[in-house]
Amino acid sequence: MKRRLLVGLYLVAGLVALAILAFLPGGARAQFDVLAEFELHPIIKLPSIGPVDLSINKAVIYLWITTAVLAVCAFIISRNIKPVPSRFQFVMETLYELARRSIVGAVMKSDQASWFPYIAGAFFFVLVSNLIGLVPLPFAENHQFGFYAATANLYATLALALCTFVFTHYAGIRKHGLVGYVNGWVPSSAPPVLRQLMLLIHAISEVFRLVSLSVRLFANMLAGHSILAVFFAMALIFQNYLAAVVLQAGSIIIYLFEIFIACIQAFIFAILSAVYIGGALDQEE
Repeated sequence: MKRRLLVGLYLVAGLVALAILAFLPGGARAQFDVLAEFELHPIIKLPSIGPVDLSINKAVIYLWITTAVLAVCAFIISRNIKPVPSRFQFVMETLYELARRSIVGAVMKSDQASWFPYIAGAFFFVLVSNLIGLVPLPFAENHQFGFYAATANLYATLALALCTFVFTHYAGIRKHGLVGYVNGWVPSSAPPVLRQLMLLIHAISEVFRLVSLSVRLFANMLAGHSILAVFFAMALIFQNYLAAVVLQAGSIIIYLFEIFIACIQAFIFAILSAVYIGGALDQEE
């Protein structure tokens, strides 16, 4: 009986609090430009080389932060490996085994040891970059704290995809030779009339692999950060405390979902890279 009464009191108190928030004035209207959060302005202005601007913007800084975090983690792990792992070592070993067994081991049939460093490096780089994008850092407009991921920039994801693209064809040419690798794009049983057409279609598909690998990662990270920014902007526009509470609760749910997306996108990028390189190595199969 007392428990029911206590629950009823909490419920009434909650409804009263929501009613107060609904009618409480929200203060002066504020403005927030969602697109401005993704614009890249030079933080350190440097001269250009032709069409290439060498200025340092926040995307470059986020890439530097990612590299620094990976370097520090690698240094700490290499100096503190223990037979009975700590929690940090256990997490790193789990991620390592995920990259070695569930990505490279599950997809590639040959030369796993040769290509594991690149596949694992791409996995950890994308993963850390995605997660750092969910940490508020003072690189937003007017040096305010905000969310931004280097992988939400198409140039960054395109550079990563180009690495996979180049290594894929390098692996295939190194193992089969240029002529043998290109001939492997078409089944040996294909009629001579169709060989040229099939070669052209396969060449186009290789280019679209590059596009899809880069755009998939870029679009997913950009969409998630855009939704978070929109929820924050709506809280400022409505100027109502109840709406702000509801929107911020929704943004927390989206934030947790973005952590899952950050992890799964790193896994997808790595496993597709392994599929492409493994396919170039094992064409005859």
